[in-house]
Amino acid sequence: MPPMLTWLWCCLLLTACAGAQLSAPQSYSQTLDSATRGCLHHPGCASQVGQDAILPWLARAVGRAGQAAAMLRLWEAAEVAHVERVLVECAKEANFQVNERLLGKGGRTSPELCRKPVDLKAPEVTWGMKLGEEKHAAALECVQRVLGATDAGRFSLEPRYLVDAKTGRTRWLDPRDVAQWLADGQFHLLLGSIVPDVVLHALGNPLKVQRVYDFKFPCPVTNSPSWNEYTSGHTFEKMNQGSAYRKVLGEKLEPRMVTPNQGVTP
Repeated sequence: MPPMLTWLWCCLLLTACAGAQLSAPQSYSQTLDSATRGCLHHPGCASQVGQDAILPWLARAVGRAGQAAAMLRLWEAAEVAHVERVLVECAKEANFQVNERLLGKGGRTSPELCRKPVDLKAPEVTWGMKLGEEKHAAALECVQRVLGATDAGRFSLEPRYLVDAKTGRTRWLDPRDVAQWLADGQFHLLLGSIVPDVVLHALGNPLKVQRVYDFKFPCPVTNSPSWNEYTSGHTFEKMNQGSAYRKVLGEKLEPRMVTPNQGVTP
C-alpha cells in the first residue's frame, strides 16, 4: 500500500477507535498490546506493526455491539409461529410416548382411568395426575432438544418470577438460588412466585418477556384445557394461572395453553 494510503488507513482506524472508546471499558488502554499503544501516538507505524495490531480490538468491539443489538431483538412473528408449531408437536409426541410407556402399546386414557389412583396406598394421586406430570417433563425435554440448538438464550423452560415486595418490580429468580432455598426448606421465599412452562424473551434477558406458554394435558385428552385456579389463602386467590402470569409479567401479555388435541389456545 502506498505511504499516503497507509497513513490515511491508520487515521481512519484511529478515528474509529476514538469513537469506540466513548463506550469502551475503562481498561481499554490496558487491553491493547504495546504495538497498538505505540500506533495510537504514531499513525505511520501501521506499515511497520501491521493493521492487525488494531483490527482485532475493532472486531471485538463490533462483536460486542452486535451482541448488544441481538439482546434487544425480540422474536419476529414468523419465528413465534415456528415455535408454536414446535410446542404443539412436542405436546403430541409427549402424549403419545408417555401413553405408550405407561399404558402399553395403543394405550388410551378414559374418564375412569383418569380418576383411578395409581396406588391405593396414596389415593389422592390419580392416573390423570401421573400422566400429566410425565407428559409435562417429556414435552419440556422435547422443546429443549428442538429449540436449544438454534435459539439458546432466547427462551426459558420453567423460569420462576416473583414481584419484589419492597420495590414492586418483577424479579427473575436464579434457578440455583431456588434450588438452594428448596433444599434448605425456605419455602416462604417462593411465596407468590409463578413458574410458566415456556417463556420467549430477548436474548439473555428473561425479564424482557414476549410470549408465555403452559402445556396442558387434559385427561382424557379429549377434554378442553383450562387454567388452574388458585385456592383460598394463596397470593393469587380468586385468580387463575393466566391472570397471575399477566399480573406478574405484564397485563399486555396473552398467556397461551398448548395441548396435543387443540394446539395453541388462549
